[in-house]
Amino acid sequence: MYAKAIILPFLAISTVSAHFTLRHPTPFGPSAAKQDYGPCGGYNLDENTAVTEFHVDGEAIAYSSSHPDVHVLFRVVEGTTANGDLNWSQVFPIVEQFGSGDFCEPMVVAPKDLVGKKGIFQVIQNAVDGMLYACAAVKFVSGSLSTLPDTCRNGTGVDASFSSDSSLEALMSNSPPSASSSQTTSAPTATNTPSEGSIKGLSIVASVFWSTVAVIFGMQL
Repeated sequence: MYAKAIILPFLAISTVSAHFTLRHPTPFGPSAAKQDYGPCGGYNLDENTAVTEFHVDGEAIAYSSSHPDVHVLFRVVEGTTANGDLNWSQVFPIVEQFGSGDFCEPMVVAPKDLVGKKGIFQVIQNAVDGMLYACAAVKFVSGSLSTLPDTCRNGTGVDASFSSDSSLEALMSNSPPSASSSQTTSAPTATNTPSEGSIKGLSIVASVFWSTVAVIFGMQL
């Protein structure tokens, strides 16, 4: 009975924290306990919030997920609030991650007209326990990231592919169509140089995809 009394609270804590942790850019807050609260996992931007430079021609996005199968949306908005009816921009096709652990996408691009402006980067995961949110305060800068952060690594056995997700797509109803779910890739083993693995192929295909979308839809990327 005593052992059961200890185990049950432990399981409850594990269930609450079993979400994902945004590693880069620096998130608003470190806890995942309220991650089911949109738009930013229970956190708001304030004067103490760390601001990360976001390179519009290629920025690394790194997180660690506890879920073995999850769909992920990356998007940005100009300004210092994530609340309200905002004009979010999707900055990468929806990804389905297979396998729990570290994941890094080393080349996420953003609209060039955001350079010099402050904004918010948001990750939304559609997981078995619902929608999960995390945000980072960013300043958009020109160019691409020259050196990958130490947090940019991919766990052994973690795979990823472009996918579709009606719930995430509903959040971006004015966005261009998602990439074909037929494009697949396998993440490299745990390392901080994922560009040598097949995640690089995912990045290259995504860059070509968004360039094509820009031509079709007249977007400025």
